[in-house]
Amino acid sequence: MKMKNVFFINASLILLLLAACSAINPTPVQVVPTPTATEMPKTGVQYQFVTNKLIVPTTQDQTKAFALNVDGDSKKTLDNKFGELLTLLTAAAPNLELQATLDQAINTGQLISLHMVKADDFMNDSSVSWSIFLGQRTAAAPNFDGLDKFTLDSASPPASPIVGSVTNGHFSGGPGTAQVQLFLLGQQVEVGLVGLRLETDFSAKGCVDGKLGGGVTVEEFRGKLLPAIADGLNLLVKTNNVAATPLLQAFDSDNNNTITLQELENNPLLMIAIAPDLDLLDASGKFNPGLDGVKDSYSAGFGFTCLPANFNTREDVLVP
Repeated sequence: MKMKNVFFINASLILLLLAACSAINPTPVQVVPTPTATEMPKTGVQYQFVTNKLIVPTTQDQTKAFALNVDGDSKKTLDNKFGELLTLLTAAAPNLELQATLDQAINTGQLISLHMVKADDFMNDSSVSWSIFLGQRTAAAPNFDGLDKFTLDSASPPASPIVGSVTNGHFSGGPGTAQVQLFLLGQQVEVGLVGLRLETDFSAKGCVDGKLGGGVTVEEFRGKLLPAIADGLNLLVKTNNVAATPLLQAFDSDNNNTITLQELENNPLLMIAIAPDLDLLDASGKFNPGLDGVKDSYSAGFGFTCLPANFNTREDVLVP
């Protein structure tokens, strides 16, 4: 009877993953030309915001909704490989509560993401810069009322501004870079996003319907994200009996009640979802999408909203 259940779960997950991959990437990614340099706006008013909601994709619809053309290929293929992985994990164990734990981390001030926008006009402006920084965790929960004061995380690597334009109150820009903190399955993890693109409707009151997408390098995906997921799954196995059974059936290949990093990497259900899908870097590690034909990054897309905030800026937090 157990073997029948395992077969049913595996077959269902395979069908779900194939459907998700087809929906997000209907056509192969084309090689793209070397990106041209973007020019920072010479004028503008500086506005500051804080993320009050970061949405991780846990369904096919969210994965598609938060996907962006990260590598800028001519077919405008939407990329969100990380969303495919989270969708698959959620299908295997619907009680993962990925969003709830992330919401709690943001609402309590454990994860702080700050935005600095320079624009002349919120409605229409051909040259706007948008930079994202990590902030220090707060002693008390933020009120998100526009009066909160935050402090930049001095240990965070410098960010490269996302330069774009605003049309009818909608910003679209990229590529840039930023550090992003997540809280996955009880595990806090920080990764860098390269080739970062961002779209949102915004005004002086904040931003809504935002989405940001970039690439996580192979090294950071396998060295940070995947181990955090493995640790989080094992924590659930030990503390949540309802989630433990389907997780162990799907991912514990040696039946020792522990899900290892190797089991995730070699799992036939996950092999498509954990394979890098983008060529963003050249041989020297510089952002040059499509140059050497080597897929070196995993696309990741998220939704977000932001509200006004206050924080001190420094010259060293931006890449010149």
